[in-house]
Amino acid sequence: MATLAFVGCVALLFGLGSYYGTQHLGLFGAANLAAGAASLLAALVAGARRLGRAGGPYARRVIARGLLGIAGALALGIASERAAHWSELRADWTFERRYELSAPLADLLRQVPGLRITLFYDPLDPRIRRTRLLAKELVRVSGAQYAEYDLDHAPKSGEDYGVTTSNTLVLALGGDFQVVDRPVEGALYEALYRLRAVEAGVIGILRGEGEGDPERDTRLGFGGLAAALATEGYELRSLVTHSLREVPDEINAVLAIAPQRPIGERAQAALRRFLERGGALIALLEPGVDSGLEDLLGEWGIHSPDEVVIDPASGEGQDSEPPGTCPLVYNYETHAATRGLDRNRMTFFCGARPFDLRKPEVDDQLTALALSSPQAWRSSPLKGRKVPDPDGAPRGYQAIAVSGRYLRHGVETRIFAVGDSDFASNRYLRALYNLDLIMNGVHWALAREPQIVLRPKIRDTVQFPLPVQDSLQLLYGVGLLLPELLLIAGGLVWLRKRSA
Repeated sequence: MATLAFVGCVALLFGLGSYYGTQHLGLFGAANLAAGAASLLAALVAGARRLGRAGGPYARRVIARGLLGIAGALALGIASERAAHWSELRADWTFERRYELSAPLADLLRQVPGLRITLFYDPLDPRIRRTRLLAKELVRVSGAQYAEYDLDHAPKSGEDYGVTTSNTLVLALGGDFQVVDRPVEGALYEALYRLRAVEAGVIGILRGEGEGDPERDTRLGFGGLAAALATEGYELRSLVTHSLREVPDEINAVLAIAPQRPIGERAQAALRRFLERGGALIALLEPGVDSGLEDLLGEWGIHSPDEVVIDPASGEGQDSEPPGTCPLVYNYETHAATRGLDRNRMTFFCGARPFDLRKPEVDDQLTALALSSPQAWRSSPLKGRKVPDPDGAPRGYQAIAVSGRYLRHGVETRIFAVGDSDFASNRYLRALYNLDLIMNGVHWALAREPQIVLRPKIRDTVQFPLPVQDSLQLLYGVGLLLPELLLIAGGLVWLRKRSA
C-alpha cells in the first residue's frame, strides 16, 4: 500500500509539474497523471481492505492517530494558505517569475498616472486566479484604480469596451482604452505604450524597389515591425524612391527593408544629403542583391560584400533553408543597441550577408553589434540547398549587425545596418530576441537610448534562449523521466529498509 501511494504521489507531482511548466498537457504529463491516479486508487482500495480487517482496540487507536494526523496536516495547510492570503504576502517561485513585473513594464506603469484597470471574467474560468494576481501587482506598482466584473453581470461599460471573452483586462486612461484579451506582460506593455501615446519621431520607409511591405500581414510581410514601431510612438511615412528628390526635413530616420532592385541615383543622392545633414539610416540588406545601399554604406565605412554567412554551429536550416545559413547569434559587442543581450538571449537570422568595418575618419565610431560563432565562414550566394565546402576559407566571427556614429561639421549621423531582413519579418520578428534587436537599433539610430529595453514577451514563457515549453518537451526523456525514475527507485529502497 505504501509503495503504491509513494509511486502515485511522485507520478502526480511530475505530471502536474510538466503541465504547469509547459502550459500544455502532453503525452508525458497525461501518462503520469493517469498512472498516479491509478496508483493512489489502488493504494486506497488496499488500505480500505486492511482497515476492514483491523477490528481490535489497538488497531483502532493506531488508525485514529493516523486520521488525526492527516486532519491536522490538512488544517495546517489550509490555515497557512488563508494566513498568506490575508497578510498579502507574495512569494513567486515560478521558473519564469511570471508574477513579478519586469522592470520595463513597471517603469512604464509609473509613467501613466490616472490608469484604470478592469478585469472581466467568467467565474468558472481557471485562468482568473493568475490574471487577478497579475492585475493586483499592476495596481500595487501604478496606484491604478481597479475593478472586476462577472461577464454575466457586467455594467454597460463592458459592452462599450467590446469585451466578449473571459479573462480580459481593460486598461483605460482618460477617454482612451486598450483591451487586452490575453493578459501577459508583453501584451500589457504594448497596450500601455499605445495609451501613453508619446511621439517618438517620423520614419520614412523606402518603397518602389521591391522592399519588404510594412502593410503585409503574411509570414513574409513586415506588418508586425510596422505595428511595433507605431506602438512605440513612431509615425511611418512612405518615401517612393522613383520620385524622391529630397528627404523631407520632418523625417528623422529612413528605413530601407531589403530593396530587390538598385535604388536610382537621384534617390541615392537624396539619401546621401539626408545623412550629411545629420539624418539616421536603418538598412536591412539581403545577400545576392545589389540594392545600391551597399555603395552608400561603403562611403560611411560599412562594407558589405555580396556573400552569405555559413555558420555550422547553428545546426540545420529552417524549413527549406540550407544547413548553416540560419545563424543563431549569441555574441554581442557592448553597445547601447545590444543592452541586455548576452549569450543566453539569442537572435535568429536566416540568410545573412556579412559586414566589414573601416573608419573613413579617425573619430568615427563603427561597431560590430551581433556576430556569428567563430566557426563561421563566408560563401558566395547559394543556389539551391547545397552548401559548398569551405575549401580553406578563413573561419572566424562574422559581423551580421553593425552600427556607425559620425560627428561631422557640427551634426551627428547614425547608421544601423543588418545583413538580413527575414529576422524582422512577421515570420521571425518575435522569435527569441529579434524584436528587441531591431527596435533597440531603431531607438539608438534616433538617439533615444533611454527607450532601449528588453521587452516583456507576448508569449507567457521565458525565451532563455528557447521557450520553456520547447525545452521541456525536448528534454522529457532525460530532463524529467530520468529524475522521476531515480526518485521512485530511491523511495522504494527506503520503504523496503524501513519495513525490514
